[in-house]
Amino acid sequence: MSGGNKVTIVAFAMMLCILLHTNISNAATFPAGNANGWGFSLNGWPNGKTFKAGNVIEFKYPAGVHNVVQVSKAGFDSCNGAGGQVHTSGDDKITLAKGTSYFICTIGQHCAAGVKAAVTAS
Repeated sequence: MSGGNKVTIVAFAMMLCILLHTNISNAATFPAGNANGWGFSLNGWPNGKTFKAGNVIEFKYPAGVHNVVQVSKAGFDSCNGAGGQVHTSGDDKITLAKGTSYFICTIGQHCAAGVKAAVTAS
């Protein structure tokens, strides 16, 4: 491999690293429920916010009091967490994919009482 080719490869690799770092560092983090956290005070929390694929939703809550279960639309509508991805740490960070992501709490009747959110990312 000639010296010119090595320089080109190294330059390309450096540019790729910079681009990847820029995409990662531009990912915004949104606290679910704003200052109230994940719980009974959501009051339409996602409404009016603009989310993008790669953004992170941070769910903060007292561990054991709530949980976060990522479910399908059917699970969201029926408050059924069966087959969903369960998070229980009290500080769960979930990266959004493009489209709508559905989150519920499956402890007791929390979901039916409004501890749920649908978040749409472009």
